[in-house]
Amino acid sequence: MKKLLLFFLITSYITTSFCQSKKEEYKDCASQKYYKEDFIGAIICLDKLIALYPNDSVAYNDRGLIKEIIHDYTGAIADFTKEIEIDPTFADSYFFRAMTKDKLKNRKGAIADYKMTVTYEPKNSDAYYFMGLNQFAIGDTKSALLNYKTALLKRTDNYSVYAEIGLLKAQSKKYTEALNNCNKAINLDKTIEKAYYYKGWIKAQQLHYDEAIIEFEKAIDLNPNYEEALYYGNLKRNFSGFKMALIQFNKTENATKTDSSYYKKGLVNLYLKEYKTALLNFDKSVAIHPNWSKLYYQRAFAKSQLHDVDGAIADYTKFLQFEPKHDKTYYQLALEQLKKNDLVAALTNLTKAIEIDEYIPEYYLKRSEIYLIKNETENSCNDIKKFIALGGTYRFKSPKSTCK
Repeated sequence: MKKLLLFFLITSYITTSFCQSKKEEYKDCASQKYYKEDFIGAIICLDKLIALYPNDSVAYNDRGLIKEIIHDYTGAIADFTKEIEIDPTFADSYFFRAMTKDKLKNRKGAIADYKMTVTYEPKNSDAYYFMGLNQFAIGDTKSALLNYKTALLKRTDNYSVYAEIGLLKAQSKKYTEALNNCNKAINLDKTIEKAYYYKGWIKAQQLHYDEAIIEFEKAIDLNPNYEEALYYGNLKRNFSGFKMALIQFNKTENATKTDSSYYKKGLVNLYLKEYKTALLNFDKSVAIHPNWSKLYYQRAFAKSQLHDVDGAIADYTKFLQFEPKHDKTYYQLALEQLKKNDLVAALTNLTKAIEIDEYIPEYYLKRSEIYLIKNETENSCNDIKKFIALGGTYRFKSPKSTCK
């Protein structure tokens, strides 16, 4: 009996030591793969660790974080959920799951997880802040303001919160309070672009268009992406007086001859649909600063409007040399290639756009149209289904009738 017990103890020790060494091996493997940005490899290492230790909560959390990086949001949520089942008081997993739900526009689900985050980590200022953002998005401004204020109580230097309070106040037409909060955000961080944008929007509501343009310019200088989504966007539909302010701005810029001034004039020309003049200004800007990537994107758009398809393709391609992960440019490039009936190139670029951001419904709709032209009905139907799943409304009869 003693010999049998001794054998069991020795066997148990060897097995335990083996498992422990394998656990560390898989952890190190995952870490090394992660730092080399081999995210799939890191996930495989964590898969092996979890197979060995199915209740290792940290492994699930880490795998969820990596899945989120590669846009496997469903998989990430599943891992965070498993981690929470094992350790229901771990605040970070609620927080990470909430942020992932944010990306899927699951506002109510995100709010619920942010609430759980602060239950176990009541000092988490960002959780209150993000909870407020989601509440504001669904129209619950009262709760949003309460959580913004709580976020500031937890951390007074959370500058982003001041900017969002400014936007909330502006929605209520409390413009003086709104501007004060935006200024607080800027005083804490001079590079917070959204605070400048919100100030521009507020100034426009007050009909101070010249001042609004100045604030918009500051936002764009800090973040060029604001050009597409925000540059005068909601103003050109609502304020006829804004056009005159833009024209005056363009005249004022004539006194300077820098790459930035020509670029800004070109943007205003685009807004005013003066595409030939816009192209001339972008050309002058490129001559001064040939490595300024966003110039090529805007010039490509101007060329497209002037029906210079080859020129637009060349400039979109040039832009991608600087910004190879800009999904919208691959989409725009595909649209130009379709004008030349280059289905192969258009299909390739739409697929690249989807690989970069798989949650844009328009990409799938356009790709489905190409598949239909190529008589690849099954692929077309799959893309239509994805388009609808992402919130798109499909209005065409074919090939919907043949899609199961």
